[in-house]
Amino acid sequence: MRDTSFPYDRFLGEFRELEHGRPDGPALRESVRDQASPDEEKLVRYLRSGSALAVTGSQVHDVLSNGRELIGALELHTDGEWFWYSDLAHYVEHYHLVLDAAFVDRARTRHWAPPVLSTADLIRIGDTLDALFDAETSDLRNLAS
Repeated sequence: MRDTSFPYDRFLGEFRELEHGRPDGPALRESVRDQASPDEEKLVRYLRSGSALAVTGSQVHDVLSNGRELIGALELHTDGEWFWYSDLAHYVEHYHLVLDAAFVDRARTRHWAPPVLSTADLIRIGDTLDALFDAETSDLRNLAS
């Protein structure tokens, strides 16, 4: 099998309890903290300011409130290096989730302002992700045959 480089380690918030999470993702309930981190407000603003790479018509609800609270439409956001779903900001803000330290450090070095990505940038990023994903799934199909 060819070594693929799909950047799963650059996706944040793919908790296994979420419909858009990964079955092998971290447990959302185990990620909840009692207190906010010192930079939480800035981090939430950064997450909400990322460029939308993909927008769906799907609505997401807060699974920790038994689905009673509507968060909003599901979008995939990016800063050009990291990827996260739009509901992540909600969970960080309300449940004080701790995120990958490398991501937080990168946001901090950008002074909590993600870069503004052009349409061409977003198309290039999307095409790259599609190609990496296609290569990985092709390799997995070859293994199965």
